[in-house]
Amino acid sequence: MYHLRGLMNEGLIEKHDGRYQLTIKGLQLVGTLSLKTGRTREQPKILNAIVCRNTAGEYLFTRWQRQPNVGLVSFPHGMMHYGEPVMKMAAYELAEKAGLQADLEYKGDVYVRGMLAGVLDRHMLVHIFEATNAAVADHAEVVGESFWATLDSLRPEEFVPGFYEIARLVGASATLLFEDIEIEVGAPAPAE
Repeated sequence: MYHLRGLMNEGLIEKHDGRYQLTIKGLQLVGTLSLKTGRTREQPKILNAIVCRNTAGEYLFTRWQRQPNVGLVSFPHGMMHYGEPVMKMAAYELAEKAGLQADLEYKGDVYVRGMLAGVLDRHMLVHIFEATNAAVADHAEVVGESFWATLDSLRPEEFVPGFYEIARLVGASATLLFEDIEIEVGAPAPAE
């Protein structure tokens, strides 16, 4: 009973109709547990990234003005919000990061594992969307500095880790069914 009360006080278990059951908070915690070790484990972040090209062949990039990526460049992107539809979140990220609305088409996924000094630093599944027919979004509150540029006009070290590699993949293929990349965070990107 001592441990059961502790779990109830933490909001992980509740008594319902004479039976104990996991609360929503408890279910969320269980979803992070390893069945082998019983410990919580880090899960990959799920992001939506939007690729938009203009008629000059330039990409729309965002230079981040807040942590953890201050001053770094990427495609407009953001993390999925729990319970939100993927396409709705992709449209939201394009509006928030670049002040645009567009027709979006899913192009594939890129799985990024970033190592820093031999330790896993980032673990992301990135849904890639292509934007066409872009126009200024209504009521957009932009949080980054957006600009158009070719990939070769930027240095690899200017990018949010993983996004230079994603941009290279996108430039080389019309459709990304699934790509799996591992990078060394803080290391210069490999020469082509």
